[in-house]
Amino acid sequence: MLTTLHTTKKKSSSRSDKLFDRLVLFISILYPLSATPQLIAVFQGKADGVSVISWIAFLVCAGLFLAYGLRHKVWPMILSNTLWVVVDSLVVIGIMSYRI
Repeated sequence: MLTTLHTTKKKSSSRSDKLFDRLVLFISILYPLSATPQLIAVFQGKADGVSVISWIAFLVCAGLFLAYGLRHKVWPMILSNTLWVVVDSLVVIGIMSYRI
């Protein structure tokens, strides 16, 4: 029997739930920014050893997670994976442009 991955629940009402929701939203922005050093290195021409295949796989996964988040209106997922799509795309573009 298959179950869905997403369940609908009532809006968080307790203070701890609201605090946790804010923390997750903050992390959903911060986490994609953790790839900034890699992005900077690639655009400085230091793309040796950086796998374009891995970054394309990351991009595809982020796109799928973004689609899931949009379909189920999961805002932290939408925000985080939108940023991941941008970062992953920039890294792939950077790798490709320095390898040509």
